[in-house]
Amino acid sequence: MAIRRRKDRAKQYQVYWNNPFTGKRESVSFDTLAEARKEDSLVQHRLKHERESFRPEEEDLRRTGGTVAEIIPMYLASKKFTPDNLQTTLEHLRPVGAAFDRREVLSLEKKDFIKFISDAAAKGIKITTSHRRLGILRSAIAWAAENGIIDHNPIQDMKLPQGQYEVFVPPSPAEASAILSVIQKHVYRAVALSIFLGVRVGPSELFKLRWNDVDLGRGVIRVWSANKNAKRPYRDVPIRPSLLVEMKGWREEDREKGHDNFIITYRGQPIKSMKSGWRAALRRAGITRRIRPYDLRHAFATLALDAGADIKAISDVMGHADPTMILKHYQHTTEALRRSAVEAVPDLIPETTRPSQDCTSGKASEGSAPQ
Repeated sequence: MAIRRRKDRAKQYQVYWNNPFTGKRESVSFDTLAEARKEDSLVQHRLKHERESFRPEEEDLRRTGGTVAEIIPMYLASKKFTPDNLQTTLEHLRPVGAAFDRREVLSLEKKDFIKFISDAAAKGIKITTSHRRLGILRSAIAWAAENGIIDHNPIQDMKLPQGQYEVFVPPSPAEASAILSVIQKHVYRAVALSIFLGVRVGPSELFKLRWNDVDLGRGVIRVWSANKNAKRPYRDVPIRPSLLVEMKGWREEDREKGHDNFIITYRGQPIKSMKSGWRAALRRAGITRRIRPYDLRHAFATLALDAGADIKAISDVMGHADPTMILKHYQHTTEALRRSAVEAVPDLIPETTRPSQDCTSGKASEGSAPQ
């Protein structure tokens, strides 16, 4: 916000400022310095006390399509993000804003998105990360079209080149046992609850677990959802007997310390991350391959599938809206399970067509001619 003189213009004195909602440079020109100073004072007042007066009218956005910088704040305001989720979303939007903030939404094309992915890849950023960032922009544009803020979605049917998603193999039972034997006490609870309850690892579910959501008598814990399925705000998950015994011990221990709120704490305070404790446990357990804390949830699904558990039941326990998610994402079955699948097919080979060969010795049976 300032005044500048442009001697080559009919109206030499220009007041200019950045719109706090769109980020666009706006200006107005005057014949005299006195008029410019008066306008500058009014703009300063509006920026300080009447900031909403700079917000674009929806009709203006509908007519022009608006810029990305205008659409994104409205989209974010319409969503009920938790503070942590909002912070993560804003971090992903920084490079998106740097590339697209001043672009009119209706002018966006596939080549713009491909260039974003290409430029990011040149900096060592994975295509999958770029897809996640662009996904927020695409959701915002779709929301704007659905709510009539723009008259159509210019990228509705756009398909982008897909990256190679890294496949993570969850910890085996032996690895999980090794980790639990060397891990810190508060992280031990996190690992045990993740493997045996299948909750989402992190602040969305695991670190929100509270003692007042646990019914030790019934052996059930209420897990509040990660806002991924509004129709199911929570799910009641049975606690297996061995874990229930441990949790009763944890409860008594916490009561003695006066910790009656969160189940997983460090020095009496709830935790937001277990990365450092997790890395230390992997090191002490002698595990060198990459395993993420989130893979503990995958381990729950994999082990349940291996044991022959019902897919719908696994889906309910894990809080998936669609049971097919289980088949799509958790396919790290054991050799024993794969062998049982093969052997489950009936033996259809007629006895008369079988070669009379001793398969164990590799020699023809006595009294038969070699084939």
